[in-house]
Amino acid sequence: MLSRLHVVHYALIEEVEIEFGQGLNIITGETGAGKSILIGALGLVLGGRASSAVIRTGQSKCIVEAIFDLGGRSGSLDLEAEGIDLDEGELILRRVVSRDGRSRCYANGLSIPVKSLQRIGKLLVDLHGQHDHQSLLDATRHIDFLDGYAGLEKKVVAVAEQHCRLTDIQTRLASLRRQMADQSDRHELLSFQIEEIATAVVQPHEDEALEAERSRLENAERLIESATMLEQMLYQGEDSIVDRIGVAQRTLGEISSADKTLAQKTTMLEAIGYEIEELARFFTGYSQEVEHNPERLAAVVDRLGLLGRLKAKYGGDLDSVLAYAQEAEAEFTGAESNQVEQASLEQELEEVRQVFGRQCFELSESREAASKTLAAAVSESLSELGMPDVTFEIAFSRALDPDGVECHGNAYSAGPSGIETAEFHLSTNPGESARPLVRVASGGEISRIMLALKTVLAQTDSVQVLIFDEIDVGISGRIAEVVGRRLKHLSDGCQTVSITHLPQIAKMADCHFAVRKETDGARTETCVLPLDESERVEELAKLLGGEEISSLTMDHAREMLAARMLEAPKRSRKKQKASA
Repeated sequence: MLSRLHVVHYALIEEVEIEFGQGLNIITGETGAGKSILIGALGLVLGGRASSAVIRTGQSKCIVEAIFDLGGRSGSLDLEAEGIDLDEGELILRRVVSRDGRSRCYANGLSIPVKSLQRIGKLLVDLHGQHDHQSLLDATRHIDFLDGYAGLEKKVVAVAEQHCRLTDIQTRLASLRRQMADQSDRHELLSFQIEEIATAVVQPHEDEALEAERSRLENAERLIESATMLEQMLYQGEDSIVDRIGVAQRTLGEISSADKTLAQKTTMLEAIGYEIEELARFFTGYSQEVEHNPERLAAVVDRLGLLGRLKAKYGGDLDSVLAYAQEAEAEFTGAESNQVEQASLEQELEEVRQVFGRQCFELSESREAASKTLAAAVSESLSELGMPDVTFEIAFSRALDPDGVECHGNAYSAGPSGIETAEFHLSTNPGESARPLVRVASGGEISRIMLALKTVLAQTDSVQVLIFDEIDVGISGRIAEVVGRRLKHLSDGCQTVSITHLPQIAKMADCHFAVRKETDGARTETCVLPLDESERVEELAKLLGGEEISSLTMDHAREMLAARMLEAPKRSRKKQKASA
């Protein structure tokens, strides 16, 4: 419940603090005193539009603070998602508007964005002024009210879950189909590339060996000629190096007898001779092995050309070519498995679609039946509120969709709430066709329509604070009595705040506040006063007779309050009799 409202420097208000009570809270006062200013301030702290125009003249900012006692309802608000901690079930919303037009929002001292404040505000309070359209005037919520009234929440949840599953499968299938469509040309390319690399029978580092072989083949004549020349120079030719080393060995042997230290060098020279002979034999064999083969050279050049093209296409070296072949093979195999997955998803989709269609049909049938009961109850309530000629209907809208779900012999587009949307329609005059609620009535009619709907749907609405701004416009006498009793009955289930000009409604208050406009000659200020029983008598008398209050008027006011006090026991006795 809304336990306290604190307003500072808002419009004509210097500072006001109101402590609301449970049940029915009534606000009265003269026209222009500032009653609706309170509603505007409350709307601001619930996330309404902020403007520097609401700041009291001469002040730099205005502050509105609302304190709510949530009791056990904090879980339904999901405040943890906003990072808000509750202090013993108390929630303090605060809005500060500066002269530059900027506003700051707080919840229990934590700064929050205005969208979060709006979300919380809508869950806490249903504020209905003559120009405010919330909750029941939001056509997108009408189907939720119908489902709540009919107790269809479990069916709605089941439909929503099945729709989520259906959407998930459709998304996965669409993604897979796009992937497969994109892979169609890719699949052919991969097949060609895999075949191209496989046919080439590429070996790791093959190109390096072929490059060396090509160099030998291209220089075969010069290599043979040079190898033969080296063999001659080293061993076979006249005055070869081997012969000269032999002469050197003999000379060194002759002088080593004169100097024993040269004996070691003789051994070294002998070893050099052996190495020269070995080197000569290598060049002899090398010149015989080198082949002058133009056909082999052409084959090597062709092979290197092929490998070069593969390297240019698939990564720059043969290791990259072989790695690409493995990747392409894996992708090609994966593309084939997509076809199996597609078939499986299509089968699953059809099964889920059938279940979803059946659930939508059952939900739709239940809604059709409940809509008649709800329409009759609301029409009856409106008749009691002085609108006997009103026609209240619930209109369903369904969109044909050849790819939708089968229901009622047609295929309809379906969403998480089923195949239909619902909107409340109303005709306020005989002979006129019913039209959307938001376009039919205004002022007091809207307020009474809202009251009738709220009365019927009270058990389904999670909002626990209802606020009506001047619900009494255009009514009087017996209907005012009915509206007053209806408000009191409504406040038994949820805290209700109502601004009124009628004593028949004001007398039903559990808490009564009077709005006064005071002027000291220089400034005008709006004040809000809680009234005790004697003050309530005087306030009701003002509503009955204006400023000139006679003793008869005061007596009438006392009688009205006394009669109101007797109504609660009567209701209790009726309840006991009904239960017996």
